[in-house]
Amino acid sequence: MDQQPSTDDQAPLHRHAPLLSKHLQTILKGFLMGNADVVPGVSGGTVALLLGIYDHLIQSIGKFDSQFCSLLIKRNWRQAAEHVHLRFILPLLLGIFGGILCMGALSHWLLEHQQSRQFTFAAFSGMVLASCFVIGNQIQLRNRRDSVQALLLGLIGIALTVLAGSAFKQDPSQLTDPTYFQIFCFAAIAICAMILPGISGAMILMILGVYEHLVAIPKKLITGIELEETTKQLLIFACGAALGLMAFSRVLRHLLTKYRHSTLSLLVGIMLGSLSVLWPFQDINKQPLPIALDVHSALLIITIAFSTILVLWLVKLSDSAQPKY
Repeated sequence: MDQQPSTDDQAPLHRHAPLLSKHLQTILKGFLMGNADVVPGVSGGTVALLLGIYDHLIQSIGKFDSQFCSLLIKRNWRQAAEHVHLRFILPLLLGIFGGILCMGALSHWLLEHQQSRQFTFAAFSGMVLASCFVIGNQIQLRNRRDSVQALLLGLIGIALTVLAGSAFKQDPSQLTDPTYFQIFCFAAIAICAMILPGISGAMILMILGVYEHLVAIPKKLITGIELEETTKQLLIFACGAALGLMAFSRVLRHLLTKYRHSTLSLLVGIMLGSLSVLWPFQDINKQPLPIALDVHSALLIITIAFSTILVLWLVKLSDSAQPKY
């Protein structure tokens, strides 16, 4: 006679089911963040904020400290994992990586063709405009001095962005064949945007001129083109991002704590300056196109307006749209 499994045998399965479901939810949230990280104008930090995991994410990043290193040196693996909330970080990173691969491949395909490229840039521009509204509303202008300071910092941000974009356009080799050192440094800079709701790391890469080169990596990995070289570049980018996240996260948190409104004013300027890079009325060789009074131009403008309204609506869905630093 067959023996039926006891209740005690089935208990572990029931205990693990909620944990598995929680991990799957974290992977899905990471996937949405990864998609956002590839899109200039929408930051992974904004998505994390809307999904209710922003504070947990910032807290976990801050745990990669001297105590964590000490636990690793002492080989206290379990305590080290608990210290950095590894059960949260690992599923989230898995989802982010999957989202980056999927959206990266799609973005690369969209930017390869003239028509889709213009509409993609139009959508990106609208997202950046929405981000400017969101971040700009957080700047408190108590007197005339604050207004002048915010205006000057905003103009400085615009100037720095336009100058950076122009400098990299003058050397096309950096757009198509960046060195390992450049990839490492650009990753360290761009990843900082992940912890800033409103500003996108992909937008920073677009300004630096390497966005299109980097979004081609997922397609190369999937198709196996230049697999060894592509894998090297991906690992170098990951190392740069990890170092940048650990090294600069505390600096950015300090700036947003001590000089919050000045920092936000500069960020709004940077985002507005990026519109010169994301201008949809340009051809595939980045040459400006005339704005004609035709259906195509009207559709591009409608796309900008629609993406702006969509992002503002998504931000409004969350009662916690204001970041807590």
